[in-house]
Amino acid sequence: MAFVMIAMIVALSRDADSSPPPRAVVVVVAKGSKIKSLTRAELRRCFSGDALVVHHARMIPFNSPPGSAERIAFDRFVLGMSPDQVGRLWVDRKIRGQSPAPRSLPSALHTTKIVAKFPSAISYVRVDHITADVDVVAIDGVLPTSSGYPILIEEAR
Repeated sequence: MAFVMIAMIVALSRDADSSPPPRAVVVVVAKGSKIKSLTRAELRRCFSGDALVVHHARMIPFNSPPGSAERIAFDRFVLGMSPDQVGRLWVDRKIRGQSPAPRSLPSALHTTKIVAKFPSAISYVRVDHITADVDVVAIDGVLPTSSGYPILIEEAR
């Protein structure tokens, strides 16, 4: 249902305005998941190597490839870090013997397939890459269909 609504809004916004709309990066989980909304702090904990348990399941985070627009936008909002800072975080954690970085997946297609297959998986993709096999998670109660959605890819200037 959320997929259909988001797809309609993206299509309508493209028709209404000749300039491309901001590209939202959405957090996704398996279709039918009990997870409907997470806070920024919960996402930060999950994607910075700490355990996040939701509905009695430990979430398994997956990242987009380093340097991808989705990853940069997600890391800036969720972790509050630049790509270089994120790299240093994972080197520091490795030196200290702490948990490793979330595994990076090579494409949005891989991401949606993995998330759809594993109920505890969580990741993020551009709004135009969501499939019917995943559900979109609100961030701090805000869905990408709402104004003020927080994770947007910056357009090239």
